[in-house]
Amino acid sequence: MDIILTGATGFLGTALCRELKENGHTVTAIIRPESSEKAEFLEADNRVVLPLNNLEQLSGNYQVFFHLAWNGSGGEGRNDYHTQLENLIYMEKALEAAKNCGCHKFIGAGSQAEYGVIHERTTEYKTVPAPSMMYGAAKLSCLHMGRVLAEQLGISFVWPRIYSVYGPRKNDPTLLGYVARTLRAGKVPELSSCENMWDFMYITDFARAMRMLAEKPETEGIYHIASGKTGKLKHFVEQLRDAVRPGIELGFGMKQTDPNRTFWLEPDVSRLEALGFQCMTSFDNGIWNL
Repeated sequence: MDIILTGATGFLGTALCRELKENGHTVTAIIRPESSEKAEFLEADNRVVLPLNNLEQLSGNYQVFFHLAWNGSGGEGRNDYHTQLENLIYMEKALEAAKNCGCHKFIGAGSQAEYGVIHERTTEYKTVPAPSMMYGAAKLSCLHMGRVLAEQLGISFVWPRIYSVYGPRKNDPTLLGYVARTLRAGKVPELSSCENMWDFMYITDFARAMRMLAEKPETEGIYHIASGKTGKLKHFVEQLRDAVRPGIELGFGMKQTDPNRTFWLEPDVSRLEALGFQCMTSFDNGIWNL
């Protein structure tokens, strides 16, 4: 298939481009002008340098449109109203671009943050979302408004709700990245109690799941993109310690967190597995690449 996507130079987008190319698809990457240097080694057939606010200028002939680009996905921007509001406009522009380019399917990039803090197993069409930050609220808004707009435009709308994806990356800002760096430096990672449930998915499994959403003609609506292998975050951190620096102390409880704002990741992945998807990289194996 001919596939076009935004967010191609990010951690997730780079892996998705590689996965699509390796499986015979033709990939066109939309690159923001400020990210053009990152695209030098991107595995894509075509590159189009274009700001997100000009997406409606796109034309061509494609089958699937992936929209992964997002402003304010980390740091203080996650709770900034105006930053997150812009993403809703970009969603509309991406859908209009998909229509202009002849796409029959649009695949966005949702987040587990749409649920807020829920201490139970989450299911796509049973668990009621209650986002606790602007980032999650904006993602949820893009789901609802994007779905309606896609229906008006006559395009199939798929919303992968992405959980915690890990893998080798430069200056890894995630908890696993912090723990690995700190341990290698011979220091004690300062952590919360890490008693909350978590789900980690390796980056190549993520990319394969997203490819399947594009390839399977029946995909529609929300899908949890996660491994389904949940456990206490504390146990995952201990596994990482045992791989990187066995026996070193871990600073559980050194940081205090608000339980009402601490995520609890325990997704039901039966909809994804019904497509024939199974993770191929266990956490035990994936952490060796951090």
